[in-house]
Amino acid sequence: MSSPVRRAFELLRQHFLLLSGPWLGVCAGGYAVLRIVQQILLRIYPVVDPRTLRGTGYVTMNQGLSNSMRGIYIRLGIGECVQLLECAFQIVALAVMVLLVTHVARQGDDTFSAALDRLGKIPAVTGNLVKFYVIVLLVGLGAALVEALPVLILIPLRLSMHMTTRPGRWVPMVSADLGLLFLALCMMPFFLNLVWRLLRPSFPDDEAPDGLLKRALGYAAVAVVAEVVLRLLMHPLQAPLGVSAPMGALLKQSLIGLAANLIAAVPTIVCVVAITLLVMDAAQPVTEAEPA
Repeated sequence: MSSPVRRAFELLRQHFLLLSGPWLGVCAGGYAVLRIVQQILLRIYPVVDPRTLRGTGYVTMNQGLSNSMRGIYIRLGIGECVQLLECAFQIVALAVMVLLVTHVARQGDDTFSAALDRLGKIPAVTGNLVKFYVIVLLVGLGAALVEALPVLILIPLRLSMHMTTRPGRWVPMVSADLGLLFLALCMMPFFLNLVWRLLRPSFPDDEAPDGLLKRALGYAAVAVVAEVVLRLLMHPLQAPLGVSAPMGALLKQSLIGLAANLIAAVPTIVCVVAITLLVMDAAQPVTEAEPA
């Protein structure tokens, strides 16, 4: 039997839109909603340059700065809410992808509606998905701390060395990559158990064999590295735009950003398909012995 990674590429070559559709659809929808919400909030709560408030009086300057800070917090808060909602849909998309891969690998064909119907019939599926969502949020907080750690270390270090220049642009990029790697590796045991329960719904208390974790962690690490490389290659195309940029430039840059996000999501899709096939291989001897 060929390796799960090779079989994953073969399945994606034959059924790419079917297998990757749930994840790509959620990523595209989340990105579009977030960009639209950001632009609306920037119109309602515009960014205020403190230099423009100089000479306007003490009371006016304080009021302007207060309104600017309030706008920043509102934009950040609503943006986080959109991302939390996107994360919930991504978990459902992962479950649908697992069922699609399982059915396509065994039967050769499937549909989104049939996969959703099978997902709804799995015992305790809602509780398992909600539990997985809560774990994602908790691990995500840890990943945020890991992402902020290099910056928190670098700033005091630069002050102690009397360095006046600002940290390079690579610092937040490396921090974000470390946070993503931490999230992927920490979530892998829980994702393995979720896939195992989706493939064996009649054994809700059963857990995936320990021997699968090492290989799954390797798949996750390679997927994160591949995503980082793709984002670095496409980073020059995503030039930041000002708040008052023309609508045509905003639309063009949004489309470029959307394409970049979808391309960067391909390693995650390959990883999920490969891990599903890996778990299928481990569960196959047991499921064949079970009565139909």
